[in-house]
Amino acid sequence: MKSVVRIVIGLVLLVLVLLGALAAYLAFVFDANDYRERLGEMVTEQTGRRLTLSGELKLSVFPWLGFELGAVELGNAPGFSDRPFAALTAAEARLKLLPLLRNEIAVDRVVLKGLQLSLERRADGKTNWADLTGPRDTDAAGAADGTEAGSAGGAPAALAVGGIDIQDAVIRWEDESSNVRHTLSDVDIRSGQIAPGVPFDLDLAASFAASAPAVQGRFTVNGKASLDLAARRYALAGLRAALKASGEGVPGGAVDAGLMADLSVDLAQGTVSVKGLSLKAYEVALTGALDGTGLPDAPVLQGPVVLEGLNPRQLLDRLKIEAPRTANPERLKRAALKARLQVSPTRIALDELAATLDDSKLGGRVEVADLARKALRFELAVDALDVDSYLPPAPANGSAPPASAPAAPGADGKAAAAPSLDGLRALDAAGRLRIGKLKAGGVQASEIDIGVKAAGGRLVLSPKGGLYGGQFDSELALDARPNPPAVAITGGLSDVQIGPMLRDLTAKPERLTGRARIDFKLKGTGLAAPALKQTLAGTVALNVRDGAVKGVNIAQFLREAQAALTGQKADSASGPAQTDFSDLNATVVLGGGVARNDDLAMRSPLLRVGGEGAVDLVRESIDYRISAAVVGTLTGQGGKSLDQVRGVTVPVRVGGSFSEPTYALDTEALLAGAVKGRLEQEKAVVKEKVEAAREKAKDQLKEELKKGLGGLFR
Repeated sequence: MKSVVRIVIGLVLLVLVLLGALAAYLAFVFDANDYRERLGEMVTEQTGRRLTLSGELKLSVFPWLGFELGAVELGNAPGFSDRPFAALTAAEARLKLLPLLRNEIAVDRVVLKGLQLSLERRADGKTNWADLTGPRDTDAAGAADGTEAGSAGGAPAALAVGGIDIQDAVIRWEDESSNVRHTLSDVDIRSGQIAPGVPFDLDLAASFAASAPAVQGRFTVNGKASLDLAARRYALAGLRAALKASGEGVPGGAVDAGLMADLSVDLAQGTVSVKGLSLKAYEVALTGALDGTGLPDAPVLQGPVVLEGLNPRQLLDRLKIEAPRTANPERLKRAALKARLQVSPTRIALDELAATLDDSKLGGRVEVADLARKALRFELAVDALDVDSYLPPAPANGSAPPASAPAAPGADGKAAAAPSLDGLRALDAAGRLRIGKLKAGGVQASEIDIGVKAAGGRLVLSPKGGLYGGQFDSELALDARPNPPAVAITGGLSDVQIGPMLRDLTAKPERLTGRARIDFKLKGTGLAAPALKQTLAGTVALNVRDGAVKGVNIAQFLREAQAALTGQKADSASGPAQTDFSDLNATVVLGGGVARNDDLAMRSPLLRVGGEGAVDLVRESIDYRISAAVVGTLTGQGGKSLDQVRGVTVPVRVGGSFSEPTYALDTEALLAGAVKGRLEQEKAVVKEKVEAAREKAKDQLKEELKKGLGGLFR
């Protein structure tokens, strides 16, 4: 045993002597500068590039294996720019020898000054570093013996670095195939002493510039880092990052952003933790905390995030985006969001969502279930939403443009085009939106439930809810696959107070009241209003109970009809300008830009009213004829007896436009109908007399026959 110990001690002493002799030789005899030319020739033989060593070379061996370099330059690959591929003005590094025997690396401070690196890609796709890289024999050998090159098994047991000091570095990237140029300049990286598990200061700063889109600026990063290569644990506490950028590629033209967090990564466990996250940009502050698993192959991050104090109008102003003009100028001034964020390589989700926009509160969840397909899934609920308050304000004179006016021209003087549906054709969405109270287009609804499904260029909305004391249930389908797109709407309203609804919808006094049921089944093509009016086809069935037609008093028209028939002056109008009814039914058939109705039937204790005619949807003109007949008394209508028109059909002509309809008694048709009626009446009287005389003659003949036959038999 003693012999073995003596042999080991002897070998160690021999190694120390040899190292000492080598160190003395390198220190006093060897001069690395004598090998500059040879070193340059070797690089040229291996790479075809020129290596220029214009600065002084210094080498040391013990106790540090180190070097110092002056100015060095490595030429570019043939066929690329004249700039050197890499260059630096000075560099130095030293490595302790003895720790290498323990599979440990102890490096003194590493210094690089004036590093310049030029990376280039030609239009044909070839890069200026391709000749410096390629298959390595060590990789193949590693694969052959079942180990991975660079695996944890070959990593050093410990790493200690006295510090890193990189000054005034410049990295350029030029890509002729996409015509872009990016540059990192004034790159400074400094760190404290690096040892396993021991925190050290880290500071990084760089300026940057890009050509497409044009962006320039500077960023800084600092904090206290720690590395444990053996345990594969890394941390950056007190992270502070700042970014200032400007240019046309920056939203709003300029940004001043800041980031704070505490970051830790454990690759052995596959976890990451981000605490105290705070991100500020454009006066918007996002805070939160995230925890992740599945590193590095399938990372999943989740945690709470909070966005508060957001003023959308101020944000849009900072981004140099004109905020929409709203009927309520106080809209788009307050917003906030709280949610639990989940992020993976394939999906993003916001759960436990609680957001506010002005006076509306939103809750639920939103998820992009498949990032590759942009598959959106959601389940949202809003307490109240006033859509009208977010729409543009009404014109200053308080009047909207006439409905029959053509579409507003664009900047080129042509009619405004229908909205683009490219986004819809690529949309994959499914979900449900619930709204407690909704105001849109003046109409107010409650407990709204809207199903949404979009896939393959087809969008289907299925809204239902409460509406003016009744219910509505419908389905709207938009198919963007054909050109022009196809639109279909089906469903109906039941037990709805139609008067208040029409008043809110038109912002004018209602022309029809009562409890209504409306069933519709319509389809058309195109999204622009003129095209849709021209192509809309289908049916609308209307039933209204216990209501009135406002703006027209059919009883007054009957009085005018009686006056026309008797040659007397009609009494002045009395009572309200409306016609009460107990039941009204009509079916409207649409097609070719025209809505036609031929079966209007309105009943009341006084009247029976029918109607037929058409409405031109494109020109918004009316051509309709109402036929009224008296079947009762005018009690309750404030009129006198109408015996002269009882049984006479009184025609009323409806014309004009949607905005200004006109009503007039059709006197010519009335008189023609009255004359025809009297002729028919007189014919009936004559016929009745003839029938009576005929019956009387028959009776007399029977009596005479009886007498004659009686005498004969006697």
